[in-house]
Amino acid sequence: MLIEGANSHGSGILLQRHGNTYVILTAYHVIEKGGQYTVKTVDGQRYAVRPSSIRRLPSVDLATLEIESNRDYTLATLGNSGEAVEGMPVFVAGFPAQEASVLGGIYQFTEGRLTANASRPIQDGYALVYSNPTLPGMSGGPVLDENGRLIGIHGSADIASTLVQEGSGASTVFVKRGFNLGIPIHTYLGLATPSRQTTVLPALASMKAADYFLAAEVAFRRKNFAAAIENYSQAIARNPNYSEAYLGRAVAQIFALVPNQDFDQLGEELGTKYLSRLTQGNPLLKDAFPPNPPTPLLETFMRTMAERPGTIQPDIAKAIALNPQYTEAYGVSSFLNLLLGNFGNAIAESERALALRPNNSDLQMIHSLALFLSGDFRRSIAVFDRLITANPQNTDYHLLRGVAAFMMGDYALSRPSWTALTQLTPRNPMPFALRGVTYLLEENFKASLPDLRQAAELYRQQGDMQSYNQMMQAIRQIESR
Repeated sequence: MLIEGANSHGSGILLQRHGNTYVILTAYHVIEKGGQYTVKTVDGQRYAVRPSSIRRLPSVDLATLEIESNRDYTLATLGNSGEAVEGMPVFVAGFPAQEASVLGGIYQFTEGRLTANASRPIQDGYALVYSNPTLPGMSGGPVLDENGRLIGIHGSADIASTLVQEGSGASTVFVKRGFNLGIPIHTYLGLATPSRQTTVLPALASMKAADYFLAAEVAFRRKNFAAAIENYSQAIARNPNYSEAYLGRAVAQIFALVPNQDFDQLGEELGTKYLSRLTQGNPLLKDAFPPNPPTPLLETFMRTMAERPGTIQPDIAKAIALNPQYTEAYGVSSFLNLLLGNFGNAIAESERALALRPNNSDLQMIHSLALFLSGDFRRSIAVFDRLITANPQNTDYHLLRGVAAFMMGDYALSRPSWTALTQLTPRNPMPFALRGVTYLLEENFKASLPDLRQAAELYRQQGDMQSYNQMMQAIRQIESR
C-alpha cells in the first residue's frame, strides 16, 4: 500500500488486524520525518495514520503504524526468510515516487532473484540482497517469495546508482548492478515477538560467501572500493559460481577509476569528443561542435584501463558465462565498451540486454549512443524517438536525434528536434540557427528568416559577435535575392 506524508513517499504492507485496527509494516525512513501521514489501500480508500501509533523497532530500519477501517483487507502471509537461498526468485512491490519515474504513484510488482541472504546483517538490519528493478518510493514494500509469502521489507535501492547521482548531481544513471537491500522478516519477528521460537537464529559460524558479499556492499556504499573489491574476492573464493560477486567486483574497479564517481562528466566528455569528430566533415555543423574538445576525465579513464585493466572485463565475462540472462552484466559491459570507444561491442551487448529487458530506458540510451557514435544514424533515431516519447523534456535526446537526421541529409526529419529545443532552451541560439539552416537548404528562404534573425539576436545578446556576423551575412544574402 501507498504511504504519503508532506515530505515523504513510500510503501508498506498490511501485517495484522485487531478489530478495526490494521497494523502496517514499513521501512522506518519512510515515516521518520514525522507529521501527518495517510495510507492508500488497494481499493483506493485513504486513511489517516494516528501519529501516536507509529513505532520504530529498535536498531533496525523498520516501523509499524496503524489505521482504522471496518473494511476487510487481505493480510500478508509470512514466509521463512531463514530458508531463503541465493538464486531463488523473489518479488518486490511498491509505489514509485512521482519524481522518480513516469510510473510515479502507480503500483509496481517486479521480479528478480535473491543475490545474498547474509547471516550477519549490516547496520539497520539489512541482510537480503536481490536483483529486482526498484525505484525511490518503493521503500517499505514487501519482498515476497515465489509463493507470495513475505520474507522481507525492501529498503535500499541500487547503491551504485545512488553513488553516481551523488557524484554528478545527474539523474541519468548508466551503471546499475541490480543490488537492492532488504530486511528479513525474521528480524521483525524476533524484535516484535522475542519469545517466538521460530525466529531464533543459530549461533554465528564462520563467514560465508553471502556475508562477504554484504560486507562488500557496505564498503561500496562508503566508497571504500578497495575493501569492496577484497570482500567480493572473498565471496568468490567461497563460491566460485557467484555471478553477482564477479559483477560487483568489476563495477567496484570501474568506480575506483572515476574520481568522485562523476559519470555524468565522463559521459559528457564522451559525447563531446565523438560528436566533434563526427561533425567535422560537415561544413554546416562543424562550427557548432568545435574540434579537439578537452576530455581529461575520459582520456585518463581510457589510459588507466589500458595500463591497469585489473579483472574488470574478465569478471564481466565470467558473470555472463555463469548467468547468460544477466541483464545488468550486459548493461555494464555495453557502458564500458561505450566509454572505451568500442561501439560495435557496445551495440551488441546493449542489444543482448534489451532482448531481456526491452523497456529499460538506461539500456536504450546506451544503445542509441552506441548506434549514433558508430555512425548508424538512422537506427539511432528510432531509439531516440522512443526515449523522447518517455521523456520529452530531455534536451540531450532531441539534440542527438537532430544531429543524426542532419548528418543523414534529412533536414525535414531533423526539424522537430530543433523545434523542441527552441521551446526547451529558448535562450540557446543554436537550435534556431540550425532550424533556419534546414529551411535554407531546402530553398525555403522565407521560412528560414525568422529563425536566423532570432539566432542572430541571441548571439548578439550573448556577445558572440562572430556567430552574429555569420547570421547577419546569411540574412542579407537571402534578403538581396
